[in-house]
Amino acid sequence: MKIETAKPGDEVVLAPGTYAFRVYLQQQAAANSPIYIHSQDPTHPAVVDLSSASGGLVDNAPGSYMAGDKARGCWQLSGASSIHIDGIVFQNCHAASNDSAGIRYYNGTTDLLITNCVFKSNDNGLTGGTVGSDNVTQSQATVEWSEFSENGNLAASASSPTHNIYIYGGSFTLRYSYLHDPIQGQNLHCRAITSTIEYNWLSRAKSYTGDLMTNDDYTNNPTGSLSQSMTFRGNVLFEGATPANGGQIWALYNDEASGSPVSFHITMLYNTLVGAGGHAALVHLSNADGTTMSAELDNNLVFGTTVATLVEDAQHATVTGSNNWLQTGTPTGGLTASVLGSDPGFNSAGSDDFVPLASSPCVGAANVAVSGLPVAEYYENETVARMYRVRASAKDIGAFEHDTMGSGIGPYGSVDGGVVATIGSTTTDAGTTDAAATDAGATGTGATVVGVVDSGSIAMGRDAQSSDVGPVEAAPEDAAGMVPDAANGRGDGGARATASSSGCSCRVGAGAHAAASQSWGAVGLAALLFRQRRRTCGREEA
Repeated sequence: MKIETAKPGDEVVLAPGTYAFRVYLQQQAAANSPIYIHSQDPTHPAVVDLSSASGGLVDNAPGSYMAGDKARGCWQLSGASSIHIDGIVFQNCHAASNDSAGIRYYNGTTDLLITNCVFKSNDNGLTGGTVGSDNVTQSQATVEWSEFSENGNLAASASSPTHNIYIYGGSFTLRYSYLHDPIQGQNLHCRAITSTIEYNWLSRAKSYTGDLMTNDDYTNNPTGSLSQSMTFRGNVLFEGATPANGGQIWALYNDEASGSPVSFHITMLYNTLVGAGGHAALVHLSNADGTTMSAELDNNLVFGTTVATLVEDAQHATVTGSNNWLQTGTPTGGLTASVLGSDPGFNSAGSDDFVPLASSPCVGAANVAVSGLPVAEYYENETVARMYRVRASAKDIGAFEHDTMGSGIGPYGSVDGGVVATIGSTTTDAGTTDAAATDAGATGTGATVVGVVDSGSIAMGRDAQSSDVGPVEAAPEDAAGMVPDAANGRGDGGARATASSSGCSCRVGAGAHAAASQSWGAVGLAALLFRQRRRTCGREEA
């Protein structure tokens, strides 16, 4: 059965193994009946890898979608809605045009949720965000607990570079994620109309860390005015020693609609920047063309640089904010009540522990009267990654509160829950307590598949809990996404997906435990399992 045949309310479970075919999703599910596609075992995740195709190119990989842009993503979503992709690794997605991606979403795709996924060594990790064919429906995506590593392609044009994440427009949210070491451009290149970037760790961009630039849809149809805004809260920014562009960390730039009535605004609060010791501006309002721009900076810790803001046309730009820790000698134009010094008092900067000591000048120095106070903080560093903790308070300057306690919260449980292994880590499970998957066995009356404990103050993603009351079985697919023939275990030809295990049988009725233990041995395919489910008010039930 093809992944593309999933219907609203279905659950698609991918057994451990490598999936070497393209996927194209157009289903329009409702928010209360989403399609949930995930790895059966997040500690042994399904891997989408098309490098076995001729030339190692997505262009030559099998798949049902055959239009001219078929290579723009290993998985693509066009006009889809309410799809949740979870616990999957996307790697080695390359196109002849050097602009593929692990996942590409576009044409007004809405309510896309990506959690606990790893994007590594693709042309781009994630791309998307264009408006729907009605020229009204804006794309919308949320990414949580995910990693973007070494995406990019130096063969791509310098005028159209590749990135860890490239968002064309719409609305975009990124939380609890780890972005690092892109090959060519930025960690996050964002053209969204509205975006929220919070509680992430971003390190060692090839060029500079990220930006907010002109929305692609407006560029293609510059009708009326456009206001773009970004909330940037509670992030850790590690510049690295050799960025190609050492003059800026974050940039606002009207690169494609100069002279049009476009404006940009960024609110940066409670972030920690660890610069390389040069003069990179935390935020650069690149408005030499007279574009209206504004930046509000509150309670940020700006270390390793002597430039907090850089403005090109002050007549059309405004900088405000207060209570930022800045190195002595940093110009404070527009910023008030700055805390100046030479040492912010990190717990152990050499170990990437940027939590302030109790004696730090940042402790108790934040302005808690600003709006949008953080309720979480990233956990923990670049080794134990992609989690968060509930922040004890918001009294300290920077991304961390000195007295926040407790372990990290992962995608599947109150403490961790089986995060897909961080790239380069020697462990496959970042925390201590897992929300184990269980099966009700012969009764078939509500086996818990995944449980998520919500702190009550932090959005934990769209899926809170799910229950299983009897799956609809499906045969495994071959690499072309076809159901194998019952007689010979093969489909319509094409290279089969390899698997790191023998796959799993689909559970049927009362024999759930027994069926799950059977293997597809002779078939040798990574298996898919569809489950029907329903959802009610933050709780999913099948």
